[in-house]
Amino acid sequence: MTINTNFCGGNAIITSVKDNTVVFTRDLRDTEGDWFYWAFEVKDAAGKTLNFVMEQNYVGYFGAAVSHDLYHWEWTNTATAANSFTYTFGENEDDVFFAHDMLYHPSRFHKFAELRGIRVKHLCDDNKGTPIPYAVIGEGKRNILLAARHHACEATGDYIMEGIIDEYLKNPIPDTRVTAVPFVDADGVVAGDQGKYRKPHDHDFDYPETIYNGVKAIKRIADAGDLFAAFDLHSPWHAYGRNDKIFFIREDPDKVEDMKIIGKLFEEEVNPESLKYSMENDINPEEEWNTEWHRTMRGYCGTKPGVELAFGIETTYFGEEGNVVSQNKLVETGRCFYRALCKYLKLKNKF
Repeated sequence: MTINTNFCGGNAIITSVKDNTVVFTRDLRDTEGDWFYWAFEVKDAAGKTLNFVMEQNYVGYFGAAVSHDLYHWEWTNTATAANSFTYTFGENEDDVFFAHDMLYHPSRFHKFAELRGIRVKHLCDDNKGTPIPYAVIGEGKRNILLAARHHACEATGDYIMEGIIDEYLKNPIPDTRVTAVPFVDADGVVAGDQGKYRKPHDHDFDYPETIYNGVKAIKRIADAGDLFAAFDLHSPWHAYGRNDKIFFIREDPDKVEDMKIIGKLFEEEVNPESLKYSMENDINPEEEWNTEWHRTMRGYCGTKPGVELAFGIETTYFGEEGNVVSQNKLVETGRCFYRALCKYLKLKNKF
């Protein structure tokens, strides 16, 4: 049996392998402080039942996310504690990926774009040379900017982005195109970095004194003079409380009432095929950690003339009983948000 992290998104330090127990921890690399992301591959364990024990309590409610191809993900549903899970390998199951959550591999975005007839273009090279892809969907004088993975490990935002784009293709907003940047921290996504709290500061806080190429490119998009809305797609802390929900980051005090309007419309759009959303979980300006919006994409874009909305959407990694995250539910949630956005714009006479 071998355990490795030699794949796109791999992150773990294997502390010990003894009998049928694997002990591991997350690799923090250049992270300032603590974070929780991990992902590893197990080969040649067919027929075995293994116990995986993490040195920290960063195993989700439903066990690990498991995949055989880095594309399709399910939960093991075998969590034995907040830091452990088990897995029984089939007789021919020789190559299995395990992760903290349901990863969104860059190849998925390229496949999605190919299936939808979307041309993926090259935005720029990241600081370590990883190409940063992006796509412009539709046509129009106004631009809606979607961005995900300011923090490399936050995969749920890409599923939301995919749903938004998919719904836009069915019902485009008149005279409005969508610009999508799915992997702002492309270096970190490929390397399997945490991304959050990266030294000297992470991509989310890079807008005042910009050092990352992906953020520089987003600022050029925002500065073009045709920005209409900007949505920054994130995942929250590991779990518990608000982190088990979907919530908006209400940052601009002047836009709180507008965010309540679109929040109510989003509540009405969610359905049994999506994750639940309630605007009561949204975080208000200057509440808890929501105090530094001027350093973020949302703050930068929100100051541009003609911008109707600019805010962040946080999407839970796991959900909770009765509202469990799946890849399909994440994508459908993005579709629901887009439909709510269309209703909001009609209500505000923006098209």
